[in-house]
Amino acid sequence: MSDHPLARLGWRADLDTDLRAIGDPELVAARVIAVDRGRAVVDAGAGAWSASLAGRLRRAAALPATGDFVAALPGGPVRAVLPRRGVIARRGERGRPEVLAANVDLALLATSANRDLKPRRLARFLAVTARGGVEAVVLLTKADLTDDPVALAAEVEGGLDGTPVVPVSVVAGTGLDAVRALLAPGRAAVLLGTSGVGKSTLLNALLGAERQATAPIRSGDDRGRHTTVRRELVALPGGALLIDTPGLRLVAPLEDRDEPVPLLDKAQVKRERRARERAFHRDVYKDMRTRKRDREARDRRHGL
Repeated sequence: MSDHPLARLGWRADLDTDLRAIGDPELVAARVIAVDRGRAVVDAGAGAWSASLAGRLRRAAALPATGDFVAALPGGPVRAVLPRRGVIARRGERGRPEVLAANVDLALLATSANRDLKPRRLARFLAVTARGGVEAVVLLTKADLTDDPVALAAEVEGGLDGTPVVPVSVVAGTGLDAVRALLAPGRAAVLLGTSGVGKSTLLNALLGAERQATAPIRSGDDRGRHTTVRRELVALPGGALLIDTPGLRLVAPLEDRDEPVPLLDKAQVKRERRARERAFHRDVYKDMRTRKRDREARDRRHGL
């Protein structure tokens, strides 16, 4: 691992050039741990502090988001947001992007194995991660509530064109090792899903401590209760990073006609373009396969 002060927080060496280009030797690189009430909790490697946002930054198009790397005065305000990669963003008002997490390497899409399991919603989450060029894995939480979680995971995976699906039960202690195997030192994952699917419970299990408040599932519908209140980057045992997020009620992927995500680096833009092209071709091939199956089924019915 690099000896950079931010190495444990996933520092990208290519950002050194962007930091120097600002032209202020007093500024240091820091990572945004959380954003709260117009301030950013940032860490430059020696400990976190609550930083105000410089006036010029408040007027800019790109405000800091959890996971961003920024330029800040030590112990003082954030002056600039550095170029982003691996951005998780959804469509906000009038097509404006709302950045949920930045500089993410992996998205863990949590959906419970009970009544919350909705393939169309998972498809929207996958559209968000694909547009950001972020690898995705679906976590089928509360797997102890279904009779055959392995078969259910295989069924869901088949409907998602092969996106990996991992059944997980914190209660039964199953699937946790598979999740840990996805996480690596210095790499950042983001945990996404609706409220009540067990994200906080899973995070506590990965941490080995009751860090996040949790609430028992409701007996009427097997759903949990909303407990996470802000997006926060957490360091896990072993050195991996995880951005915990509140439950998302609205999952609207950005569209080509929408405003672009600000401060994307050029490599990210190219990845997004390739991801859109791959998604287009996947849809074309999927449609061709469906038409072929339908045609063959008609032929069999008519004895052809």
